[in-house]
This record gives sequence, structure tokens and C-alpha cells, in this order.
Amino acid sequence: MFSFNSLSFLIPSILWGLFAAIIPIVIHLISTRHTQQVPFSTVRFIKQLEHDTIRKLKFRQILLLIIRTLIIIMLVFAFSRPVKQGYFSLASNLGQTTRIAIVIDNSVSMGANIDGSTLLEKSKGSALTVFDNLEGEIIFDIYQTSPFKQLSSEKTNSIERIRKILESIPLSYGPDKLWMAVDSAIAISDQAERDSGPVANHEIYIFSDFPVTDLSQWGFSSKNNWRMYLFPQLAIENNLKIENAGVSTLLKMPNQLISIETFISKNGDSIDEDIAVQLFLGDSRVGQVVSDFQAFDEKNFTFKAFTGLSGINHGLVEIPEDEFNFDNRRFFQFEMIEKIKCLILQKTTNDLSILEMGISSLNESMEFVEIKENEYGAIGNTFFNNDVVFLVEPSELNFTESNAFVEFIIDGGSGVIFLGDTNEGDSYNWLEENNIGLYSGVNRLSKESFYFVDKLDINHPLFFEFPSTNINNELPQVYSHANFNPFGKWKELLLLSNHKPLLFEKELGSGRLLIFSIPPNLEWTNFPLKPMFIPLLHRILIYLSSQVNIDLDVSVGDTLILPIPREHLSKEILIKSPNGTETKIIPNYSLENIQIEEIESVGIYSVFLGKEKYTSFIANIPSTEDPFNRLAEHQLEKFVNNNAVRIILPIEDPVLAVDQVRKGTELWHIFILCAFILLLLETWVGRIKQ
Repeated sequence: MFSFNSLSFLIPSILWGLFAAIIPIVIHLISTRHTQQVPFSTVRFIKQLEHDTIRKLKFRQILLLIIRTLIIIMLVFAFSRPVKQGYFSLASNLGQTTRIAIVIDNSVSMGANIDGSTLLEKSKGSALTVFDNLEGEIIFDIYQTSPFKQLSSEKTNSIERIRKILESIPLSYGPDKLWMAVDSAIAISDQAERDSGPVANHEIYIFSDFPVTDLSQWGFSSKNNWRMYLFPQLAIENNLKIENAGVSTLLKMPNQLISIETFISKNGDSIDEDIAVQLFLGDSRVGQVVSDFQAFDEKNFTFKAFTGLSGINHGLVEIPEDEFNFDNRRFFQFEMIEKIKCLILQKTTNDLSILEMGISSLNESMEFVEIKENEYGAIGNTFFNNDVVFLVEPSELNFTESNAFVEFIIDGGSGVIFLGDTNEGDSYNWLEENNIGLYSGVNRLSKESFYFVDKLDINHPLFFEFPSTNINNELPQVYSHANFNPFGKWKELLLLSNHKPLLFEKELGSGRLLIFSIPPNLEWTNFPLKPMFIPLLHRILIYLSSQVNIDLDVSVGDTLILPIPREHLSKEILIKSPNGTETKIIPNYSLENIQIEEIESVGIYSVFLGKEKYTSFIANIPSTEDPFNRLAEHQLEKFVNNNAVRIILPIEDPVLAVDQVRKGTELWHIFILCAFILLLLETWVGRIKQ
């Protein structure tokens, strides 16, 4: 709304010309003192003139008087250069200092390419254009958002100095955390002002694509009166994005095909034809599919591939370049077990056990499992050289062994317990004491009676895509089972017809336990005779040997906490980034882990303990960095609905927009236009002949 309270004049002396507005009034008054005699032949014409013509003549004269007076007023206002005043006074350039905070969003979404240059480059260009036209003493505080950093704080009017600082801001692969950066920038600039002394004006310029974010709780926290200028960027028209990629095969076993799935989305109204989706394992391309994408389309693709490499394997899904290339590649990794160290503890090792025979069948083509068998009381506390430990009817487990076993699980190991009966003097109290569960005896059925499996968790990795034509026909009969109630959180995998668990999974610390309520004994069950028994043993070994509770697929900008075995904490720990840079990490000795902070780029990172490779992890761009996932203009306006904020759109002249806010808007052209319209009106009204 226009208000004359905010109206100022750059040449106020011309306003004396408003006295010229009385000239038409004076001329009108003088003309009314002279009477013009017009002869009429009869009185009838005089009466007609009195009632009709005189009234029209007087109205036209008064209307012309008003129009001519307004024309003079409009012309005087126009030549006085009226200005709708900005927040700077007209003399503010004399002796006043302004502190300007510049926040440049350098997150990966600013790498979108439009007309041959990135949004980051366009932002830097707009910033230089604006600051080259600012006047007065200015203190520049320049910040980048990803990672947040203050690049400069200095009083300068050198545009070359500003250019050099802005050109040093690189495009980052990380998220911007824009409004946290704005809060931090204002806080740092306020502190600098408290240290160096107050300034007259405070401005913050934000150059960003403004990603969608919850701004309901955000607001200025500064006591200073900061004026904010927001510079949204142009939007790209079309983009193909790889949302995710990874191995969908739950159990990755040697010499078998694996399934790799990827999900790709399309934003934009155009139709993309013949798009090649390529799959790479290591350095080799192992799959490709060509597809068309309609407007705002979404598609899933599944590849079948074979890898003969054991250990950690890396993969990549890639699509052709478009306006935003950073989401056209997606890294993933998976582990193929090289060798599993397995320990079987039982009451006696005189005969070849059913478990050993079943597990040994994995070694037909290659030495895949290293098996050790031992009796209770002979193992001590040396569990830590194994990957998976089997305990068969462990009621005879002594105090030292039970504590060592629980510590092994808590530290990330895996175990399988086959519960059974107890002998005189033996007990399962160690399970209760270590908060695993409560053993309460055995439930035995009479001869020729049995329990059957009533429920199977088919979606669990142990049973999903199980190699059987009909797994329900291969489920065991149970003649006796231990009564066991697990504590805390646990997952039921096999449930008997009497609603007691036959097999369940429980997490303990960083490790996992699978607990059967039966031993592999034909007096208890016919399970060892079923076709599913040996494949299930194999799946248990693979499943428990895979890394758990560690997400090795992270986003740039995240912090990764990686457990380190206690015996390796004294070794030199190095992180090798995708560009070959090596960084030494000091571990947390008490928590037995390392913390990798502020991951900076996408790709494959390798972790070395001493000179040996320990593991690796991959980093992709954050899901929030989507050039289509940005605040619309009306959303931004709703958020910044106050007089201290100005949104400057890409189609606007940034210099003019900033000047209008700072110095005000000249309105002389409006008054000239009004004067021209009044002149046309005066010509039309005055065209009637006297």
C-alpha cells in the first residue's frame, strides 16, 4: 500500500513550483469578472440558456480548472524526483557503516547445470553484480554452507577481493543445512560486532536453491535489525535420478547368482527415450537395460549377476548425464563370505556329530568353512577367533565359558544354541543371569505324538527364497522341546502348534543369537532327517557371518561410527578416500571404535588397520539434495512474510531490486504518466466549441 509518509523528494526545492497550481484558479476568477453580451431575439432563448447551457458551461469550466491544476501539480512532483523511501535515509551513504553477511549455498544441488553454467556459478555472478553497486563503508562477512565455514570478515570496497573469496568456494557433495548455517552466520557476525563496535545497518544476502524444509520453528535470533535478501535460483526442467541401488539377495553365497535392484525416478514433463541403465561390478560392466521414461515416471530394474570374488565387492549403477549429473551414479557394496570359522561345543566329541556332517557339506567344492569341535570344560575363554559358535545342550557350560561366550556375542560375535535336557548338577541358569531368557524344563509328548510347526517367518533371510519347492512339506515334527521364555526383544522365526517357539532370534549387544528349543537329536525331533536341515545350517552360517548393526552405506556429510576389534586398536588406522587421500584416525579406546566425521565426497572409502585392509564403506549424495525438492515461491513468501525480507527472483534485476529496498523507488515516471493522462483528458473536455 502506498503511503505519503514514506515519500521523499530528491530535488525538494522544485516543490516551490506547486504555487503555480493557483495560476488556473486566478485566470478563472479573472475571466468571470468580464461579461460577454450576446443578443437574443426573444426571451424564450434566454430562459433556455439559463436552464441548459449555463449549467453545462459552468460544470465544464470547473472540470477544466481542476484538470489544469492537477497537471501542474503532477509535473512539479515529477521534476522533484519523488522516492518511496527505503530503510536507508537519503543521506545514509555519508559516514554510516553496513555489516553484510553473505551466505553462499555450495551444496551438491547447486551443481545443477542451466544454460552452460551451474547454479553456484550463477549465484557467485549475481553476488558480484550486486556488491559492485553498493556504496558506503561495508564490512563483509562471507560464509559457505557445506561444510559451514566463515571465509572472510573484513572491511573492503574492492570487488576484486570479493571475487577472489567467492571463487574459492567449491561445490560440495554434502547437504547444505541452510538455515542452521544462516543462524550460525548471524551469531558469528553479531559476535564480531560486539568485539569491534556497533554499525548502523545489518544485511544478510542468501544465495541458494532453498530446499524444502520445515521452517515453522525457525526465526531470527539476533537482537540486531538484520535485513534479509533471498536469491532463489532457476529451476531445472527435467531430471533422472537413481534413488537407490543394492543387492536384494539376502544370503550371498559363493558361486551363486545374486540379484541387484535399482529404483530410478523421472521429474519433468518431457519424455526421455532409450535411456541406458548400466551395472558395474568392480571395473567391469556386467549388465545393461535400455528403457523409456515418461513424464514423472518411476521404474524398478533387477539385474542378475555373478561374482566369483570373495570378501567385499563394490558395484555402481549409472545412467546418462542430464541437467543434474550428481544423482546419475549410485555406489553400493556387498560382502561375499571368504571363510567361516565355526566352533561346535557339545557334551562329547567321540562320534562325528550331525552338525559337523551338515556343515562340512559346504566344503565340497572349496574349503569354505573351518570347523572345530570341542567338549564343554575344554575351551576356556578362547571364543574370539571364531565367527559362529554352536552350543549343543549347553547345560554343562561352566562359569568361565558362559561368561566368555556372552562377552563374545556382545562384542559382535554370533552364536546358535540348541537347548536340551539337564543332567544332575547342571543347569541353564547362566542364560537367565545374562538376561537371555528363562529355562523351565522340558515338555515331552507320549510316543507317536508330536508337535508340528504352525508358523514360519517366510520373510526372514533364513527362509526367504529358500531352495525348496514346498518348504511347508519339509518342516519337522517335534516330540519333545525345552520350555524357554526369552527376555527383552526377540524375533519368532518358527512357532510350534502349542504356541511355543521352536526357533527365535535375539540381539545381544552387537551380536546375534539363534536359539532352538530342541537339540539335533532324533529322540527329540526328526529335523535332522528333513531335506531342509542342511540348507538351513548353511544359511545360518552365511547369515550370522555377515556384518550386522553397521550401516556401511552412508551419505556425504554423515558421521560413521565403525567398531574396531580390541586387538587391533593399537595399530595405525587409515582412511583412504575415493581421490586417494589418506587420513589417520585416532580410535576411541574405551568404546573400541572410530568416528569418521564429515564425509566429503561420493565413492568408495577403504579402512586400513596397519597395512592390511580391514573393511570399506561407500558414500552417496544425500537424498535431500534434489534440485526438484525446493520451496516454491509462494512457500518462501509465506515463510518470510515480513518487511525485513526481500525475495529477489531470477527474472528480476538484482541491482535494481536491492537498490529499491535500500534507497527506495523513484516514482517520477508515475507522475509523468498521470500528467500525460490529464492532458489527454483536458484536450477531450476542452474540444467543445464555445
